[in-house]
Amino acid sequence: MLLPKFFLLLCWAGMLSQMALAQSELDLWAAKWNLPPGADWASLMRRAPAYMGPNALPIPQQFYPRVDSHWVIETTGDFHRAPGDYTQSAAIRVRLPLAVGRVAMDLNYRPIEWYQTSPEVRDIRLARDTSGVGRSNGDVWITTLAQLLRREYNRWGVDLTMHVAVKTTAGKNLENARFTNSPGYIFDWHLGKSWHRPGRFMQSIRLYGNAGLYVWQMETDAQNDAFLYGLAADMIHGPWQLTLGSAGYVGWTGDGDLPYAARTELRYQPSAKAYVFLGYQHHFQHLTTHHIRVGGAYRIQHNHR
Repeated sequence: MLLPKFFLLLCWAGMLSQMALAQSELDLWAAKWNLPPGADWASLMRRAPAYMGPNALPIPQQFYPRVDSHWVIETTGDFHRAPGDYTQSAAIRVRLPLAVGRVAMDLNYRPIEWYQTSPEVRDIRLARDTSGVGRSNGDVWITTLAQLLRREYNRWGVDLTMHVAVKTTAGKNLENARFTNSPGYIFDWHLGKSWHRPGRFMQSIRLYGNAGLYVWQMETDAQNDAFLYGLAADMIHGPWQLTLGSAGYVGWTGDGDLPYAARTELRYQPSAKAYVFLGYQHHFQHLTTHHIRVGGAYRIQHNHR
């Protein structure tokens, strides 16, 4: 009977030491910023892209507005770099066709990120961890895509989809400005047109853009309502696809919430069942400067009648 009691005492001692360490770090952080005792540190965190990690409020990815009949399982490795911020993370996206050719759902999850920030960046973000090094669990985004127009059935030959995305509070580590730990949502429309050119070097060209609303909770009684925009083009030759684009959003506070970026991505799809890609995104402000994406996906045809 002595062994279980001794084990319980060790567990309690460990918990108490962790609580004491956390309280000590909070006291040091409060003293550094001349905060009164008992100050609500969470209300002081600035939930804007310029003051948080690059995965907290990212610019959404762009897709040609076409709902097809495939299940998709996509894995991605992301590498962010800027002066004073080095972040690596892994992500997974699952596409679920709910009504073939009409409605689909995307599940995006970033299970982990590793980060290292300089003392200067740590202080700009009001992060509490003195080391500036650690790892975090990421957010879950759930997106519903609805096909409103298909090029085969309208005189303009365009594709149009509506996206409604909801961000959960799965992402933690707000105290180190890694994730907002608050809800958010995106409501936008995607319009595109494609041209097929058999026999030419560029066998297909697709031009598409999106516009809508990007909303996230900043504090208990405040939220940021940002205008979201993007424009992209796909150029396809056989199994190769080159994508060039630009995207961003404009928040209403004007304080670190106006990120915009240029994008390029090269995709190789040897068959209808799989593809791999390498992408680069250059942020011009309010997010880490360099963002490299590398990954691949497996596509499963959804059998239907």
